[in-house]
Amino acid sequence: MKTRIHTASSQKGFSLLTGFILVIIMFGSLAFFLAGQGINAGFGSGYSNTAKVSSILASAGYISTGFDAVTLDGTAPASVTFDSAATTGIFNPTSGGASPQPLDASLFQLRGVGSTMGALDGYWIYRGNDIAMKGVGDPTAVTPGDYTVMISGLKLSVCLQINNTLHGTPLTGVGSAPISLGALDGAIVGAPSLATPSVASVTSNAVAFNLAGVVALTASYNGWMSGCYATTSTTGVAPAPIVPNYVYIHTLLAI
Repeated sequence: MKTRIHTASSQKGFSLLTGFILVIIMFGSLAFFLAGQGINAGFGSGYSNTAKVSSILASAGYISTGFDAVTLDGTAPASVTFDSAATTGIFNPTSGGASPQPLDASLFQLRGVGSTMGALDGYWIYRGNDIAMKGVGDPTAVTPGDYTVMISGLKLSVCLQINNTLHGTPLTGVGSAPISLGALDGAIVGAPSLATPSVASVTSNAVAFNLAGVVALTASYNGWMSGCYATTSTTGVAPAPIVPNYVYIHTLLAI
């Protein structure tokens, strides 16, 4: 019977080969990871937008956690408040545990002259159960709808990157713009409860909107819990670019 002897040279050759394979796997995994993160130079600065979008999605996650904590503690969803009120408040240290989520100003398209933005731009907007997402929850439960929060006034590149990160597609309609919900800001975003919001969280008035009625959102988009869309309102004043307003809608609870 022959006994195989592992020489130093054979061990060295095996190690080099293994190392080479591992390097290939590592670079392949990195490429797959970056692709999965939606990094695309066509959306502006890919890495920069990915970091910005990550901050938005993390912020939405904190708010969702606060909402869940309040409801799991026995508060009915309809009684949850987007504030620091005892028992019902998402931002109450005891009941919700979430902290108010400020947003980076560089995420937003400037409106008007200079650095003026819309009244609700730059803030998380709590819409209660006034928004019915398409194909989410009970499709017959239009009013009330699903519990959502949203952000208004986002830049085009950020809006596209959000959809690409969440769904692997920028969800574009005409040209390279996100699909339009076919309604003005007032129907989608509502109006602030305060004329000038002073914290990074506001509640809009009770304006109901059903995404199931948006013709441009085909059946392939059924079940999207979150996404970024265009409204028919515009942002910017000449000579600055005049572009559609872009809003990100995040579902806290599907009904």
